[in-house]
Amino acid sequence: MQKISLKNILSENQKISSNEQKSLRDAMIKDCYFLLIDHGIDNSVIDSAYDQSRLFHSMSDNDPKKQASHYRHADSSRGWSPCGEEPAYSAGTKATCSAFDMCYEIEEIDKEFENYGPNLWPPKMPLFREAIYDYFLECSKVEKKLASVIEETLGIEKDYIRSKMTDRSPSTMRMIYYPPVEGIPEDNLFGISAHTDYEVFTLLTQSEHGSQLQKPSGDWHNVDCSRYEIIIMLGDMLEVITNGLIKATPHRVPPVTWERYSITRFCAIDGHHIVEPLDNFTGEKGPLYKPISQQKNIKDGLAQASANTDAMETNQ
Repeated sequence: MQKISLKNILSENQKISSNEQKSLRDAMIKDCYFLLIDHGIDNSVIDSAYDQSRLFHSMSDNDPKKQASHYRHADSSRGWSPCGEEPAYSAGTKATCSAFDMCYEIEEIDKEFENYGPNLWPPKMPLFREAIYDYFLECSKVEKKLASVIEETLGIEKDYIRSKMTDRSPSTMRMIYYPPVEGIPEDNLFGISAHTDYEVFTLLTQSEHGSQLQKPSGDWHNVDCSRYEIIIMLGDMLEVITNGLIKATPHRVPPVTWERYSITRFCAIDGHHIVEPLDNFTGEKGPLYKPISQQKNIKDGLAQASANTDAMETNQ
């Protein structure tokens, strides 16, 4: 798995920066993913986020603080979803994970774009809120730097992506818990089943190995890295913008026999922005993708996942 140093790629030394950019371009086109190092997020910030995620998920599901943050109480896509309630991203599958979702701290509800609104923090857990939001904001810094780097590396107009990544974007972050699975799991059981992410790209860290990423060849790659290295997965919107030059990264988590945590920060553009293949990627073949907004892509993807879940329940 190609390691890309954000520090080197932003270096004032042109030779170092150019070499790192070439490695980045190759990784995005050939593998559809890479490992980001020297990203600038302090280890202590990452440790605190994982400590608080572990504390939250270790509480009983009947704990009043956990129940108060259940997503059914949210006006937007926020809060805790218990094990067994993750949708089936791939048809015919079931998921084991539990998750807590949050985003930018926007108090007002936006009726048009349901992702906007207040977070649903568990009450009487100030350290949880502080640690998780601190890590979220650090990821926002990386997100914007990486967006600029990707623009330059692929020849995309400066700030075409970055300028659309604001605090109004549906850039959700998920604290995910994967409980250990005992015995021989069913063939259709996953931590999370195979899918691509709906946004531009995703920042993923993991406490233990378990994530699998798919190469364009169809082969699945097991990712074994430190929690301080960020797995970068490319999303649907970048695939549209580049007219398929860059493919979104299929990924999944198979059932594991060990306790595992991950933190996933989706990097989206503002929901109302409509993107389409840029002219410098279309050439003689023309655009291969229809224009679509960020919010519609998210809604369509989640609707399909919900339909998959409903079909599974009907067939049981």
